[in-house]
Amino acid sequence: MATANSRGSYAARERTRLTQQHVAKARRLIAGDALQGRGLDLADTECQGLVLRVTRRSGTWLLKHRAGTVRLGDIEALAVDAARVAADRARLALKEGRDPSVDARVFEAAQARGMSMEDALDAAYPVEVEVQSDEDRLRDGPWQWGDLIDQFLAAKLPTLKPRWSAQFERHLLRAAEGPLRHRLVASLAQRDMLAVRDRVAKARTLSAAADTVEAVKACLSWGKRFHGHLTGLRGHPWWQDELEVEWASTPRDRTPTLEELGRTLALAERHKALGATGKETAPGMLAALWAVVLTGQRAGALTGTLRKTVRPWPERPGWEIWSWTAAEMKGGRPHAVPVPPEALAAIRRHRTDPTSPHLFPSRLPGKSVTPVGMTQWFDRMQGKEKATKGGGRTGRPAGDLFAQHDIRPWTPHDVRRTLAAYLDMERLGGAASAILAHRPPSVKGDPGQERELAQAITLRHYIHSQRLDLKAEGMSAWVAAILAAYEAEAAALHSS
Repeated sequence: MATANSRGSYAARERTRLTQQHVAKARRLIAGDALQGRGLDLADTECQGLVLRVTRRSGTWLLKHRAGTVRLGDIEALAVDAARVAADRARLALKEGRDPSVDARVFEAAQARGMSMEDALDAAYPVEVEVQSDEDRLRDGPWQWGDLIDQFLAAKLPTLKPRWSAQFERHLLRAAEGPLRHRLVASLAQRDMLAVRDRVAKARTLSAAADTVEAVKACLSWGKRFHGHLTGLRGHPWWQDELEVEWASTPRDRTPTLEELGRTLALAERHKALGATGKETAPGMLAALWAVVLTGQRAGALTGTLRKTVRPWPERPGWEIWSWTAAEMKGGRPHAVPVPPEALAAIRRHRTDPTSPHLFPSRLPGKSVTPVGMTQWFDRMQGKEKATKGGGRTGRPAGDLFAQHDIRPWTPHDVRRTLAAYLDMERLGGAASAILAHRPPSVKGDPGQERELAQAITLRHYIHSQRLDLKAEGMSAWVAAILAAYEAEAAALHSS
């Protein structure tokens, strides 16, 4: 077999009737790194335009025609006779004005999966009486990857909470970008989804790739289970054990101190403009940060709080009761928290739009601030740069405020851990569980410890209530501690 001597082009070209012996020699050249230059073209004398291109890394079957070149498949996927069939089919498609690449990929994938020649031909080149409309394809099959994703999302999203449904949809749609959307579901293989995984990991994060992979696996399993006759998914679900991401979330155990929480609040008020543009943090975001720290509620439910769900507490003048529906709560149960007047005064120092339906309005009319926006704000306070659309990076003139002021990194969710630990030390652990909407454990121990054991009080007196008096006791102690820490840290920051 000849070898290439010119590094700049495929100088070596051999015309012969190709056999599997040529394929075997090509594989040995690749494995032994025996090719010089860029590679070698082996042209088949039996099939017009069929070429086996051998490079130092791979072997590829091609069809050369007047207008260009069509990739038919990998040397590992197609035998010589299969490559000739693919070339003939591609040549026919070109004469009819059709793109032959999609059918070629289906045929290659079918052969790589070990399907017989007859079955592979049926999968890649079905006899078509007429061009299918989108409606006919959805009704009769075969579904494309985009079809399956659309149908799966239509069934799945209504079962998810609004916030997670938007994230789930975004994760899955990443797998349908580009030409892959129009591939037949039956032709999808491991390498297609691994390429999606790697693309998402490179463009975003390994965590995002893991989310996309899990969404893809759920979609394919749903398609096989409920619509196998339309998707063509049969046999062993290869995606269950051939599609993974080497990533695992790290459990978080950060517990910011009262001083760190108070110092963060003081810094947030002092450094409202954290970017190069001088744009200040919205009052709604500052108010929401105070509310997160003072109530310990999850940012997802808290930031979306509606004014109509806030009402006075007649039995305690100056107090308010903030409430959320079961759909808004992670635990799936309605929840309410009493907020003392001292907390309300601190939150309302940051004057928000009183006409907004949201307690924490954003700058966008009719919208509230979001947990994502709060996370991005924390990133700005920690000096983390962000890529811009033009390929640049945003500036952070203030740098890492957390590091400069000895604050260990924390997130809004970590406040819940601090609140629970503090109230537990104050023998108000039961109140903390009630405030944080934790499900009460079974009652054990001394029944006289009613103040600490919220579940005992719940079972005896408040089975159908929100245990507001118990929560108020814990809220009073926690709010007083936070405000004292804030006052001390704000004074120290002012004097520095």
